[in-house]
Amino acid sequence: MSYPGLKLLVVDDEAPIRSLLAQVLMTRGHHVRSAADGFAALHLIRESVPDVLLSDLNMPGMTGFELLSVVRRLYPQIHVIATSGAYSGTSVPDGIAADGFHEKATGMGSLFALIPAVAAQGQVPVRSQRSPVPLWLDLEPLVPVDDPHVIVNCPQCLRPFRKAVVEIDANIRETPCIYCGGSVSYALASKELVRKPAGVAGVSQMPTPPADESSQT
Repeated sequence: MSYPGLKLLVVDDEAPIRSLLAQVLMTRGHHVRSAADGFAALHLIRESVPDVLLSDLNMPGMTGFELLSVVRRLYPQIHVIATSGAYSGTSVPDGIAADGFHEKATGMGSLFALIPAVAAQGQVPVRSQRSPVPLWLDLEPLVPVDDPHVIVNCPQCLRPFRKAVVEIDANIRETPCIYCGGSVSYALASKELVRKPAGVAGVSQMPTPPADESSQT
């Protein structure tokens, strides 16, 4: 089934790629809008919800990792395709809230087939039936006395807390919220950070936290 006339939103920080995808998909009968990052994409989604969101993962500002996590929570009816050159294959990478995955530079034919396949999943996209996705976070900027850390916003009590990052890698981590004790999953979003070697040590604490964060795993 071809599913002509789908409302598509293409999100990519590289203007030539964004423009090419939009033009090609319009020639196939789809209604296409485009955005340069996650924040611009959310603005367009608020104006009109697309049928399918096609998003790059590694972007400045709000990354695709973060965007897809937000879309899953706020707009679960949108069908989502993640695109990236940092992952290979056709399977959705672990922890990414997408219904399909397209590896960049592998040709447009597979993408043309993937779009109607994802749109055919019905009212409840596949990703909405999976376990919760992690928060995708960047390391906070360091000052000379700092150790590597992230600021985690607990999705249950909505309070932010500081968490030391012992190993800089792409693994999905679990940590208890220092306020409500709820379990929070998170991962590092930046591909530059992911490619750094693991084993960077660091321990930090929030000022006068309810619990000693350095003892958490």
